[in-house]
Amino acid sequence: MKESPKEDFAFINDPSIVVDSSSSTVTNEKPVKLLFSKSKVYVHPSASSSSYIPGYISIVERSALSTPERLVAWTPEVLIPSEDIEAFVQVDTNPEDNEQVSTVMIPSAGFEDYSLYSMSRPLQDIHSMVVRPPCFTKWYGSIVFNFKNGHSPSPFWFHDDESSSTVFQKKTQGGKWCGDEEKQQTRWGGDEFMQRLSALVPIQRSDKDTTLYYIKDDSKASSQQQQPIYETTQMDPLIASLKEMKWGFFEKLSRVTRFSRNTAASIIQHGQESSLIPTRLQENDNVRRTMDDYDSARIFLAKWAAGMAAQSDQSASQEHRYRHVGLWGHQGGWDDEEDSSLGVFEILNSESDSSIPTHTRTGPITPQQWHSFFDAKGLMTVGEPYVLESVFRGGLDPSLRKEAWLFLLGVYPWQSTTEDRDRIKKEKRDRYQELKTSWDAKVAEDTYCQDQKHRIDKDVHRTDRTNSFYSKEDLPNPDPVMNVGTNSNLETLKEILCAYNVYNAELGYVQGMSDLLSPLYAVIGDEALAFWAFVGFMDRTKGNFFMDQSGMHRQLSTMDELLQLMDPQLYKHFQRTDSFNLFFCFRWLLVWFKREFNWNDTLTLWETLWTNYLSNQFHLFVALSILDQHRDFIIDYLKTFDEILKYINDLALTMEIQETLQRAEILFYQFKQRVHALDDKREKQQLKQRSTSTSQPTATIPNLSPLLRDLLPQ
Repeated sequence: MKESPKEDFAFINDPSIVVDSSSSTVTNEKPVKLLFSKSKVYVHPSASSSSYIPGYISIVERSALSTPERLVAWTPEVLIPSEDIEAFVQVDTNPEDNEQVSTVMIPSAGFEDYSLYSMSRPLQDIHSMVVRPPCFTKWYGSIVFNFKNGHSPSPFWFHDDESSSTVFQKKTQGGKWCGDEEKQQTRWGGDEFMQRLSALVPIQRSDKDTTLYYIKDDSKASSQQQQPIYETTQMDPLIASLKEMKWGFFEKLSRVTRFSRNTAASIIQHGQESSLIPTRLQENDNVRRTMDDYDSARIFLAKWAAGMAAQSDQSASQEHRYRHVGLWGHQGGWDDEEDSSLGVFEILNSESDSSIPTHTRTGPITPQQWHSFFDAKGLMTVGEPYVLESVFRGGLDPSLRKEAWLFLLGVYPWQSTTEDRDRIKKEKRDRYQELKTSWDAKVAEDTYCQDQKHRIDKDVHRTDRTNSFYSKEDLPNPDPVMNVGTNSNLETLKEILCAYNVYNAELGYVQGMSDLLSPLYAVIGDEALAFWAFVGFMDRTKGNFFMDQSGMHRQLSTMDELLQLMDPQLYKHFQRTDSFNLFFCFRWLLVWFKREFNWNDTLTLWETLWTNYLSNQFHLFVALSILDQHRDFIIDYLKTFDEILKYINDLALTMEIQETLQRAEILFYQFKQRVHALDDKREKQQLKQRSTSTSQPTATIPNLSPLLRDLLPQ
C-alpha cells in the first residue's frame, strides 16, 4: 500500500490536512530533490503590505518510494534551514541548468503565522490552477491552486521586481523569454513556473476561461501538439512595456545620484528629497530641476499606466472589462481591517447580490425613432418614462437636440401637442421680452446691476471661445471698457444672463453660469427658448452657486460618504495624502464636467443626466466613475495632494464619455445592491433580536445617512 505524503515525508503543514499529532514521522525532516525554485513569491493575508509573507514556490521530487513522486510546495523564507537556503537561491537563479538539482530539507514546523499559509502537495492532487499574469489592476501576477479535495489555498503572488532571478535575467538576457524577435516577452515568475510544471505533467488550458489550466491524467493526455503553456501564461505586451519603463526609470535614477539604489528610490517620496541634499546645494538650479523631476516622476508613471490601460481595455471583451469596476474590481479594499465613519460595511460584501451588473447603453435615438414617439397631433404616445430611459441609454442624435432638450429641461410639457407647444413658445417669448425690458431699466440706474453686467461681459468673453459658434470677433464691443471685439452670439449670451438676473434676483449672476448657458444657446438657437431652457437647467444646479456654498458642500459631503462606502481603500489613500476634502471634484460638480469632456461629449453627458432616470444625482456616480477608472494609478503612484490634484486636472479633455457613463451606471447598480444588502441585514438582525431572549451583544449594522439615501430614486 502506498504511504501518504504526510506519513513518509515531513512537508510543511497544509491547512486542509489534519495532522495526527501522535505520529512521530511528522516531526522528521527528509531530503528531497529541488527541481524548481522561485523566490519572492508572497502570500497576502490582508490588503496591508506590512502583512505580506515572502517565500519560495518550488517543485520537488521524493525518491523514497518505488516510483518517484513530485510535489509542489510553498515555503516561507523564515522556515527554510540556513544550510539549504543556498540551494534554493542556486536553483532560482539558474532555472535552465538541468544539472543544478539540489537535495534539501523541507521544514515541517515553524511559526504558526507562517505555517498557516504553507503548502506541499503531490502534483496528482492538483485539479486545476488559476493563472493571472500582471495586469493594470494587479501589478503582480498570481497563481491559485485548486486541489481535488476542494481545497484552494491563498493566492501566491509573484513579486518579480524583488526576485533575484528575474532581475538577473533582465540584466543578462534583456528580460526576454525566447530568441524569436516576434515573440519576445518580459518574464514573470508564473510563466516560468508553468513552463517547468508542464514539462512534468500534462496541462490543458480551459476553452471557456483563459486563466484556468487543468492538470490532466497521463492516461488521458492528448497526443496532439498544443501551444506551449508558458506562451499562453505570459503577460500582456503593454503590461510588459510598463514594467520595463518603471524598472528602467529606477535604474536611471540610481545612476544619476550618489546614493544607493534604496536611497534613490526613497527620495521619490514628497518632502524627503530636500532633507537628503545640503541646503546650499538645494539653491543650485540643476539640483532643483533634478528634485523637481523626482516629484513629477510618479505623475508621469500614473499617466503612462492609465493610458496603456485604456488601450488594453479597447481590445477586451465587455464581460472582461467590467469585471474590474467598483466592488468587483478591487476586493482588496474590503479587508477585515477596514473601518469607516459609516460603519463596518465589509460584513455585507459576501451577502450582496453575487451577479455582476453591466451597463445598458446603446446607440443614440435616431430621428426616425424620435418622430415615432408622436402621433399626428404631435402628442407623445409612448410615455415619458420610456423616452427618458431611451435618452439615458443612448443620448440623442444631434439633429434632435434643438427640440428634445426643451422637453428634458421643462420648457415643453411631455403631454403637449404641436399646437400647445406653439402657444407656449409665444408665451415664453413675451415673458422673456418683459424680463429684458426690466433689466434695461435697472442697469441704467442701479450700480449693483452695472457691476453684474461687467462681470457677465468678462466671463462671456472667456467662455467657449474655441468653438466656432463663439470664436469670431466681427463686431465692436458695445462696452467701451472691454478692449476686445465681439460677435452676435456672445452678445446674446450676455442678454440671456442679464435677463436671468431679473428672473432670479436673489441669486443673480455667479461665475460659472456662462459655462452652463453656452451649449444651450448653441444647440437651441432661439434666444428666448434658450433662456427658458437655462432656467430649467438652473433649477437643477442653482445650489452650486449659493454664496455660502451650501449646495457644493452638500454634494462634496455626499461624494465623501459615497466614496467611503464604495471604495474605502481609495478613501483612505485620500486621507493619507490630505486629499479627503475632494477639492479636485469641485470643478467637476460646479459646471457638470463641462471642462472635463470635449464639446460633443458634454452634450451627450448633460442630456443623459437631465433624464434623472436612475438618480437625480447621477452626476455623482459620473464623478465616482472617473475616480474608479483611475484609482489604481492614484493609489500606486501618487503620494501627495498636489500630485493627485495635478493628475486629475490633467485628465481634462482626455476622457471618453461612453466608457465613463458605462462605468457610472454599473457603479450605481453596485451601490443599490449594497444599500439593499445593508437594509436586509439590519432587518434580519432586528427579527433575530426580537425572537430571542438572549442579551448577547451583536454587531451593530450602521444606518445609511440621508445623503446616501437621497441618491436612490424616491
